[in-house]
Amino acid sequence: MQRRNLLAYLTLAAATPLAPAQSPMPIADAHNHLGLLRKNTDSVPKLATLLRESGVHLLSWTIVPDAPFLCTTPRGIEQARPVKPGELAMSYRIQILSANSAILGNVPVVRTLEDLTKSSAEPSIVLTTEGADFLEGSLEGLALAYAQGIRHVQLVHYVQSPVGDLQTERPLHGGLSDFGKRLVRALNDEGMLVDLAHSSGNAIDQALEISRVPMIWSHGFVTGSEPSWTVGGWRARGLALAHARKIAGKGGSIGLWGLGSSFGGGGLDGYASEIIRMVSLLGPEHVMFGSDEDGLPSGAVIDQLLDLRKVVDILARRGVEEKVLRAVAFGNYQRCLRLAMEGRRV
Repeated sequence: MQRRNLLAYLTLAAATPLAPAQSPMPIADAHNHLGLLRKNTDSVPKLATLLRESGVHLLSWTIVPDAPFLCTTPRGIEQARPVKPGELAMSYRIQILSANSAILGNVPVVRTLEDLTKSSAEPSIVLTTEGADFLEGSLEGLALAYAQGIRHVQLVHYVQSPVGDLQTERPLHGGLSDFGKRLVRALNDEGMLVDLAHSSGNAIDQALEISRVPMIWSHGFVTGSEPSWTVGGWRARGLALAHARKIAGKGGSIGLWGLGSSFGGGGLDGYASEIIRMVSLLGPEHVMFGSDEDGLPSGAVIDQLLDLRKVVDILARRGVEEKVLRAVAFGNYQRCLRLAMEGRRV
């Protein structure tokens, strides 16, 4: 990721104040990089306009501290080189400060429970970090991240992390490290949503034992059994059904990404079919959208926010009950955020 590209897009995003969306059913996207990873940011429509036109009221706008240290190989996305002390923290600081300076006063940012309640009626941003590796093994920076607006933290991403094991690399910690376990407790205490995406099965189990509030798996796909890190690529990113049910059993929710090959293709109709399948497996209170827009390789069926509105329309035409559709499209992500911010058990 180039800093100049990030700043260029964020400047665009700040240009248009938001008006309440006219859609009768709000939408949430639990994982989105819209514009943050694009090389040609001049072609990205203004974020505020997209939120208003699509009816997306909760956008988890996700910065990626380890992005400068990644590369694409035949195995998929991997760490390109060893990361020096301070580099991840600096990458995070550049991205979060740029994001806040660009959107402040233009796009509402969810910082309080009142802000979260307002998101039912107006588009809002949830500032999210993909990977807690920017903390570099210390809890000292967590309070600052909270003050900067972060309310949703994914524990690990693609670089080997002091937090715990990730799906796509050889395990080093047997799940969560001691620091990772302390981090889950600290995120609960700060009122920040814990995101288990990219975490190994052992790390998921340990986090579920520790957390006193529901957690989420923001983006990926549900598969029959836990994949091995050795398979590489997107196949290693599957969430075993057994773990999905454990997350759901603790009140959490699972987000479906837009990579068509992971659910048999079929475009937006295929995405809608997979949502229906997940609802049948996990229950309507535990499925949500987590598109990973602008974070996926070719083959993504969701490449604009308006596609999520189209999915909602497809699900409605297929006869999905309105109560179920509202939960999947918006309510489940908002509920998990609320419970995390309140620090309340289900």
